[in-house]
Amino acid sequence: MTGKARIAHLAGPNATIQNTPPLVTSNKARAKHGLPLLAHSDGSPARFDVLRTQRLAAPVTVYVEQFSAHPLEADAAELYGPPDGYIDSAGQVHKERQSARDKPVYEVELHPEDGLYPLPYMARQAGGAAWEEECAFPGAPEAKARQGFFPDGSRSFEEIDRLQIGEDGTGNLISAKAEVDFYRILPPSGYTKGLLADHRTDTGTGHIRPESRGVDFFPYKPPFGPCHQRRPAALGRQQIRRRHLDRRQPTSRRDDLLVQFVDRHDGADLRQCRSAAARHDQQ
Repeated sequence: MTGKARIAHLAGPNATIQNTPPLVTSNKARAKHGLPLLAHSDGSPARFDVLRTQRLAAPVTVYVEQFSAHPLEADAAELYGPPDGYIDSAGQVHKERQSARDKPVYEVELHPEDGLYPLPYMARQAGGAAWEEECAFPGAPEAKARQGFFPDGSRSFEEIDRLQIGEDGTGNLISAKAEVDFYRILPPSGYTKGLLADHRTDTGTGHIRPESRGVDFFPYKPPFGPCHQRRPAALGRQQIRRRHLDRRQPTSRRDDLLVQFVDRHDGADLRQCRSAAARHDQQ
């Protein structure tokens, strides 16, 4: 037995919990391309760039300042081992300190396979303008808009696993306790150009054909007409029982099932369900 719970996550239409804030072009990108910088409502410069989770395309080495993870790390400096090196005022790294102004650092190699990293959002629109919201401009038609909803729950669960910290200082808060299968029974967003089978993050087989808003997926924003209507939830329950719960269940596995129906504007409708194995036996 794995000792882990088994979770079936069903992404529903109009699912606020699967929505994300708009991807807005960072000030780093704006400064690089000569675009107006983001500012606070009073006109003062934005203090920080928002960091959005993204994937590295290639390995990179970064240098992290020692004692910068907490304001009082340096207060217990005598409890720490030595840094990996020192960076001088010219940005050169040395194994030994060259002057009192050198900064102690840790050397970290980051790799694409590490997972998501919070980074400034550098993308711009096709014409070179900054992204200010999901649409290319206010009131833009559907062809000029991006989707903010996740197509299934896998990305939100990955971000929780990667970024959320438990009270004991460790992570992987979901995968350490549960195995999750993601289903697009009632998706709030879709692949308008289709998706190859080996790129799928949900539980399913085969390529995903091009999908249409209001036919295959049902968001409530951006608003382009009455495309946020709900499909019957019973259809989703019937499909997941027949197609998925009746097979691929090792007998030695603990089959507690947690199903998350996310089809409400105000968040997830979280239901703790019966034992999947017991229910299967009764059918």
